[in-house]
Amino acid sequence: MLAALLAVTAQIRAVYDQGEASLWVRYGPLKLQIYPPKPPKTEESEAPKKGKKPRKPKKEKNAEDTPEKGKLSISAEQILYALETLPPILGRALDRTRRSIRVRPLKIHLLIAGGDPAGTALLYGRAQAALAAGMPFLRQAVHIREEDIRLFLDFQRTQPDCTADIGVSMRCWTAAGIFLRAGGSLVKWILGFRKLAPPSRKKPAEEKQQNAGAA
Repeated sequence: MLAALLAVTAQIRAVYDQGEASLWVRYGPLKLQIYPPKPPKTEESEAPKKGKKPRKPKKEKNAEDTPEKGKLSISAEQILYALETLPPILGRALDRTRRSIRVRPLKIHLLIAGGDPAGTALLYGRAQAALAAGMPFLRQAVHIREEDIRLFLDFQRTQPDCTADIGVSMRCWTAAGIFLRAGGSLVKWILGFRKLAPPSRKKPAEEKQQNAGAA
């Protein structure tokens, strides 16, 4: 029974665009949305089914008073950290998989930007070097289709940006082997990546409240 479950192919799809991230996992006929989590059902959403009159919608608050949900930001340090430290970890994780992993699509568009033109140009060069060193190995380790990886340089903007659409499919026993070989390293990498995240920007309303409290 366990062998049959591990033989099923699992598919993972991750998308990041304009600060919004989403992650799905498909296991056989089942499709699960991992992120963002679905909101729990409320009594208001079930009211029409029970024949109750729906409640009047509440007045919308000012956009400045409510934080944007589901928005994520990425920093230049995170981009460089991923390009320079992730390939060795993937090398250990993909060892002995014998190209049994399928990647489709592999779309990553990185916009390198920053307040310091010299530092931005240096970061762009380091990112180009990291891609040139890591991509040949990745192409040998897995099957890749619909590859589209690009780097852009912008001296006008102050914040980097990223657009990504990555789909991975593999059998569950392959995923289990990857986790056993490099699971600890991947967890440490994720924690290090999160530490480099830029500080969350507070809304003007929150800043006014803090300033009033300090006064």
